[in-house]
Amino acid sequence: MNDEDAAPGEDNRAVKVALYMETLQARMDPDQYRALAHALHEAFHLLAQGREGTIGSEDDSMEFTPEMHREFATVLTMLLTGKMDQQVVDVPGSDGHSGFVLMDPEEADDPAKVQEVRDFIDQWSTEREAVDIELDGIARVSNPSAEDHGG
Repeated sequence: MNDEDAAPGEDNRAVKVALYMETLQARMDPDQYRALAHALHEAFHLLAQGREGTIGSEDDSMEFTPEMHREFATVLTMLLTGKMDQQVVDVPGSDGHSGFVLMDPEEADDPAKVQEVRDFIDQWSTEREAVDIELDGIARVSNPSAEDHGG
């Protein structure tokens, strides 16, 4: 069945995700795949319940690689949008960290749109860093003994 044959309201996102996960399993390191699959399972569970949370691997020693982060985002995008044609666009941060976003192919091919997204993320990151610094300052003033304990 293709998208054109789907009945109105019928959603084949789970099928798309399952197929993509099979390709990931075939090409990824088994330990990385297990950690990614576990994190995705947690995310799907939280989304199904309408909850927020922090996703981690069942083995905390397995740190997500940049590829794992990209695949995590790709699978979540498939689940949420039903699209499989999203493109990964690198978004280098002003702080030297590298990130990425998933964009529709038409937008990813538009340099002005890509720059607009990069500028937005850079601005958001800068604002977020300022808020974090302010909150850290408030926490230190509120709990001066935390500094004595490395917190």
